[in-house]
Amino acid sequence: MENENIPVSNITINPQSEIIHTSSVGVGGDSEEIRILLFNKRIISQENKIEITTESNTQIVMNKKTALQLKELLENYLEE
Repeated sequence: MENENIPVSNITINPQSEIIHTSSVGVGGDSEEIRILLFNKRIISQENKIEITTESNTQIVMNKKTALQLKELLENYLEE
């Protein structure tokens, strides 16, 4: 099923679509929108010093209605 479309509910996921792996998430926003920040840890080595940094170059921005739908979907998925 590697190269076939993946049906999920009423959506078809293209297996060639971009996949983003994340080690942690953050949430922020204001009265109009919610932002989910996806973070990854990275090891940086300089001379004798090794440092672990957390970086993010991906944000998911949505309105509050969509954020509530996402919350509901996650709760339902995690209950199963």
